Amino acid sequence: MRILTGVKPTWNGMHLWNYLWMYLPFIEKAKWNEGFLFLPDFHSLTSVHDPEIMQRNKHRLAAELFALMPEDAPFTIFEQSKMSHINDMSWILSSVTPYSLMLRAHSFKDSQNKNSDINMAVFNYPILMAADIIGYDVDVVPVGKDQKQHLEFTRDIAGNFNRLYNTDFFKLPEPYIDSNLELIPGTDGRKMSKSYDNFIWIFDDEKTLKKKIMSIVTGSESLEDPKDPESCNVYALMKFFASDTQLNTIADKYRAWWYWYGHAKLELLDMMLTYFWPAREKYQKYMDNYDLVQEKLDAGNDIAEKIHCKKYEEMKKIVWLSV
Repeated sequence: MRILTGVKPTWNGMHLWNYLWMYLPFIEKAKWNEGFLFLPDFHSLTSVHDPEIMQRNKHRLAAELFALMPEDAPFTIFEQSKMSHINDMSWILSSVTPYSLMLRAHSFKDSQNKNSDINMAVFNYPILMAADIIGYDVDVVPVGKDQKQHLEFTRDIAGNFNRLYNTDFFKLPEPYIDSNLELIPGTDGRKMSKSYDNFIWIFDDEKTLKKKIMSIVTGSESLEDPKDPESCNVYALMKFFASDTQLNTIADKYRAWWYWYGHAKLELLDMMLTYFWPAREKYQKYMDNYDLVQEKLDAGNDIAEKIHCKKYEEMKKIVWLSV
């Protein structure tokens, strides 16, 4: 079974939501299968139009992905833009995609509501995403609930192609969604979301990470008041990093006297630093010598390119562009 997911280099790297809804499910599902993880840099062009920012974002994200990856993990990490025929495949898929389908895309509607000056890449985004997925014969895609529609569109587009050309050429990939991850709170108490800009970034320096964690919205009880851990945003985040024994001990502290939310935030900071410490050390090594990252990317690009090129050449024969 082949598993694929990607992280767009649009922002300043990996945040907790990326890690918990995409990376961990990917690792779990791909453990005994073929795992492909890619940087969809073409997609970033919908909003990033500064070459220096694009380079910085790609370098940081690639270093972070390799830093988080277990050393012996047999996974392939590659760059979307290094695939020779990704846009060729996307163009052919666009010829079997109804205009009405694209008008229903949540990403397009959201962009339309926020900004009337939308580029065509935003409108065509789901078609390129389909080429990203079905071009590798992917079986499963870990997604967040808010990304489910994109995968449904991918299945629709692949299904349209198969029906029009009377073939079963493209697989219809299945989503993998962990419903528990919808409960991840952001720093403002709302669901961690791009639109709220309430993320906690994994690889920020310790001072910046501490500042972000200390800004998490909590209750207004005084230091000496007992508190309910289950209603606290800090405790909710601790659940992803603490053992059951640690959580029980901390829950007892919440319910006892003289435990402040500031104490809980410092404990969360310590948990995150401990949890991500090996990855943070590797990340610094990669950022100090990016050639190590590019070498790994080049190897992944070669593997992914062979698979995607083969699929594209077979696709050309089906539509009679190649004989």
